[in-house]
Amino acid sequence: MTVNTKEILAALVVCLALAACRSTTEVRGIYVNQDSSGTLFPCTDATAAVLVPDRALAMRYFATMSPSQAAYVELRGVKAKSGSIYGGRPYFVVKQIIAVRPRAEGECPAVAHSVNSVLRDAP
Repeated sequence: MTVNTKEILAALVVCLALAACRSTTEVRGIYVNQDSSGTLFPCTDATAAVLVPDRALAMRYFATMSPSQAAYVELRGVKAKSGSIYGGRPYFVVKQIIAVRPRAEGECPAVAHSVNSVLRDAP
């Protein structure tokens, strides 16, 4: 069986198209972590609560913040969804942690209500 140049080129185009669909993105928002469960509230979408299952981010968070305290984060990574293709839970795969620091006054004001709803059950 021989592979011709057109077949190789077609396979390369398909691979590049798939890779482009999963390109990295930068996101900034408010991050909280309770009981080792990290949640990100992007500044650009006050209604979104995105799961962030990343041990390195959790370790930096706990080194910088008190448990259940809101932190401002800037992250680079890949947006994804778990579960069904029709409506799985959004999560973010962290590739790089750019910043983790205490939330400044007025930072991401639209997500304040969303963060409080998660922290309501905190001790």
